[in-house]
Amino acid sequence: MVRARDEFLSAGHFSAPAERLAKDVARTLDGTSLVLDAGAGTGHYLSRVLDTSPGTVGLALDISKHAARRAARAHPRAGAVVADLWRPLPVRDGAAGTVLNVFAPRNAAEFHRVLQDDGLLFTLTPSSRHLGPLVDSLGLISVDERKTERTDAALAGYFKLDSRQHIETEAALNHGEVATLVAMGPSAHHVPAEQLWPRLERLEDPVPVPLSFVLSLFRRLK
Repeated sequence: MVRARDEFLSAGHFSAPAERLAKDVARTLDGTSLVLDAGAGTGHYLSRVLDTSPGTVGLALDISKHAARRAARAHPRAGAVVADLWRPLPVRDGAAGTVLNVFAPRNAAEFHRVLQDDGLLFTLTPSSRHLGPLVDSLGLISVDERKTERTDAALAGYFKLDSRQHIETEAALNHGEVATLVAMGPSAHHVPAEQLWPRLERLEDPVPVPLSFVLSLFRRLK
């Protein structure tokens, strides 16, 4: 799963949300604060943020030691720690100016604790339109139509929504790229390869795939 994620993201298929996130975070940084990426995976998004913010340092947290190894090499100003987001984070109180949470679990209480008083939380989640017809055609796990609402509810009491953007784009993916996309997410445990490829062969090659994301900015409540 980590290898698939690294391959797919490195190819630039999710460049639209990565660039938007990096630009939005850069506008809020003072150039010296710590950016904490909670559930960083390979460090792809954290690396893009650090590229746009010279002087800022980053810390990637991920439960996978394989992901953490890759994240530690993702940028010269980033480090990585293996950590379970559902447990107390190995970060002192008020250490971070910004927390990133990209396609990962949200621990509102811990995010609130590790952020400075005026800290910001950026979340990036898929919308119910993400991957469009691929969901039914390949039998993938669908995104709950109330996912954004549930995200807000999970953060209530600790954070206040400041702004929200919907990012809609499309990628023309060949069958191998679609297989890599499936392998990097939760559907990898849901659709075995022996079932995936026969379904893929019924689709055009390349196949247009809608990509839909929700980028939200939350402010820490005092």
